[in-house]
Amino acid sequence: MNNFWKGLFFVRKCVVCGKALPDAGENTVFCADCFRNYRKLRADVCAHCGKTENACRCVPKKLWGKIGFSAHLFTFYGPLSRTIVYTAKLRNLPYLQRFLAHELSDLIREATRDDFSDFTVTFAPRNPRRVAVCGFDQAEVLARLTAERLHLPFARMFRHTYFSSLQKRLNAAEREINANNSYFLREDFVPQTKKLLIFDDVITTGSTLSTLVSLAKLAGFREVSIVCIAKASA
Repeated sequence: MNNFWKGLFFVRKCVVCGKALPDAGENTVFCADCFRNYRKLRADVCAHCGKTENACRCVPKKLWGKIGFSAHLFTFYGPLSRTIVYTAKLRNLPYLQRFLAHELSDLIREATRDDFSDFTVTFAPRNPRRVAVCGFDQAEVLARLTAERLHLPFARMFRHTYFSSLQKRLNAAEREINANNSYFLREDFVPQTKKLLIFDDVITTGSTLSTLVSLAKLAGFREVSIVCIAKASA
């Protein structure tokens, strides 16, 4: 199908408000109004450290002293941030994935001051039942795309057991127990670098990422850092 017919029948829509974007570029995901609101969301100030979201490195207590750095695009609250995150989780949209990977790549450059040559990129694997329903793992897609942009090695390092509860349905204590019982290192994994970047969609209590950080250090990584779309509001 040529570009004319694609444009006629498959007009891209803003991922937030649904407005048609007939002249959208390759990585355009928002209409003009929603893009301005997205930039405002990125410019919000963290209530704890007083820095804007792109410079904020705040994490849940479970991760204190365990990681090199943490970086996220925005705080997970309100309709705009939730729409972006849930769209990324539930809809396999390449243009949204490319846009987020571009934004996350810039975050990593800022956090590392462009010194990221010794990193491997991996991800927090999604519950296999959700992968079966949605057809993809959003964290894996973002990790792969970002690794390609930064020319870093990518590894499928962890596995997620099939029979585990969904974290969003659990309280903080239950999340920690569930995470400890849900994630394992792949038996054939051997680290090729000294540092690791773990991608996830949202940091909430830190239970999942705390478990993965511990596993990564057992595997031999000297430093582990975290990159996410959003951080849950306190």
